[in-house]
Amino acid sequence: MADLYDTIKKLELQHKRSQLNETYSALMEARRNLTALITKRYHRSLQRSKNFFYTHANKGGKVLARLLKGDTPRMQVQKLHLSSGKVSPHPEEIAEEFRTYYRSLYNLPHPEALT
Repeated sequence: MADLYDTIKKLELQHKRSQLNETYSALMEARRNLTALITKRYHRSLQRSKNFFYTHANKGGKVLARLLKGDTPRMQVQKLHLSSGKVSPHPEEIAEEFRTYYRSLYNLPHPEALT
């Protein structure tokens, strides 16, 4: 594939210099070959993926676990800028900051005052 890229690059330079129809047709043929190769690799990869999911998707293994896991790590808050100005990665401080924010937003009483 790398040699095909090199061939296309050389043919492009030759065509820029000479503007000959023979060079242009050779360039277009090389580009068609590259497109065919990329398409062939894509379809082979797609078929492998389909085969893998066909043979493994109905089993309770790694594939199913990975699919069920989904995007949960991106939905978690890793760090938070506290109202004091510092950045905290601690879940307790993050939870307290959210509690403080929503309590002030909705003017809710403190949980200890409700009991």
